[in-house]
Parts: sequence; structure tokens; C-alpha cells
Amino acid sequence: MHKKILNTLFQWDTDQACERILELYSKNDFCVVDYLYFANVVWKKLFLQHTNKSELTSFREALLPDYKNTNIHYIYKVYQEAILDADVVLPDGIALQLFYFFANKKRLKNLNGTDFCPYFLSYIKEKSWWLGINIILYGTHPHLLEKTKDLLLKQGYNVVYAQDGYTHLDWENVDLALKWRNKAINILLVARTTPEYPIQEIRTLANKENIQKYKLLVMNQWGTFDFWVGDQKRAPKLIRILKMEWLRRLISDPRRNVKKVLSTLALFRYIFSYLILKKG
Repeated sequence: MHKKILNTLFQWDTDQACERILELYSKNDFCVVDYLYFANVVWKKLFLQHTNKSELTSFREALLPDYKNTNIHYIYKVYQEAILDADVVLPDGIALQLFYFFANKKRLKNLNGTDFCPYFLSYIKEKSWWLGINIILYGTHPHLLEKTKDLLLKQGYNVVYAQDGYTHLDWENVDLALKWRNKAINILLVARTTPEYPIQEIRTLANKENIQKYKLLVMNQWGTFDFWVGDQKRAPKLIRILKMEWLRRLISDPRRNVKKVLSTLALFRYIFSYLILKKG
């Protein structure tokens, strides 16, 4: 299974990722972009075989309490399906880059959502300005969502609808927001921080009919809105260049990040078992 998952990862640079996403959107009138980082591989046991039958209908409007009442291995299976079904899977983080290098002897670019998504939006505005963008925001706490909306509006983007991540996405309001808009790229940015339960990726797969109907380019961003508006702090640029942002996050907010770091350190066990012992 680990080979299937790794083969989904986008292997080229930032501009090529932008071009590929726009190419797929132009061809299919929709596109789903997911991110993968190594802690998620460990938490969700993505490299393992899961035999549970997956029925997506129950996840179309599922919120966190619904996930907590679901067999966790069932969720892992559906999450695998969601990652494998995504049109573009972008690699996020140094640990995943290291594992991929040991597995395939190739280097990956780090295309994390906090940095890549703003770049992608600016790429469209600069190089494909005639296309136009309608942005829908879905995620985070209401006050942080409002700050995110204001930030994007000040940057010149057209935010047509915004909804917090603790309620069901209102597809009727999405319909109204897009109904009378000129033809443009309709981008749905989903940023619901889900450290243990991959809500947004599974719900995206479960709502594929609506994504196709409204011609959406969906980017599942995790907690990036919080970083964009400064509620969560980025490490200084030098620390990011040195690939030590994980350590800075651990020191500044251990309660939030200790599990992520411990999962990332499992990299060495995974390299040993999956690559040296050739399991999976």
C-alpha cells in the first residue's frame, strides 16, 4: 500500500504544481487537491491494508462528533480512498521528503498548504488573470474565518461565501453565491483542523457530486487559515530554510504539536520496516 500512496505524490516544483492543477481543472471542470504529511501517514496507518467496506453516504454531512462514533479502522480505509482519489496530492514536510527519498531515490519539493495556497492564488492572479477567481472559505472558528476573509479581500480576491468549520457546509448558500457569477475558477478552500480525524478529505470524497456540479477546485488546507491571520505563528524564515520549523512549533506549543513530532520521529521505524525489510 505504501507504494500506491507514494505514487500519488506530486513530484515537481511549485510552478509545475500550479500548472497541473489548472490543467486538470480546465479539462474536468473540477479538481481536488489534498496534502499529505508524514504524521498523517502514521496516525491514519495509510501504509497498511484495511479491508473494511466503505460507504460514503454517511459522511456527506458528518462533523467531528459523528467521526468519534465511527470505527477508527473504517475511517482509515475511507481516508486511504480519499487520498488515492484526489486529483493532486502535494507533499508536506521534511519527514515525508526523507521517506520518499529513501523509497524512490528522488527528491520532493515541500508544497505545504500554508505556503503553497497563497502562491497558487497569486499565480492565477498574475499569470491567468483573465480567468477570475471566486473563493469560498469553509473552516476554522468564526472570528478567525472573518479575519481570513478580510485578509483575502484586502489582497484583491473575490470571496463570495464563508462558513465556519463547525457547521455543515450549506450547499444552498454555495449555489446562491455562485449562481450569478461570471465564468471563473470556483475555489473552495477547506481548512478544518483535524489532527486525529481526516474530516475534510473524506467529506470531499463523499460530496464529489456537488463538487462536480458547482465546478469547484477544492483545496483541503487543514489549519492554514489560523497561520495566515497570525493566530498560529510561523517560524522565522531562517529556521524554515534549515528545516527546523517542527522543533520551533514543539517548543512554542508542546501540547498542540508533541504528537505530531512523535509521529514524525516514527520515520526511522518506517524506513526500517517498509524499505529495509521490504514490508508493504
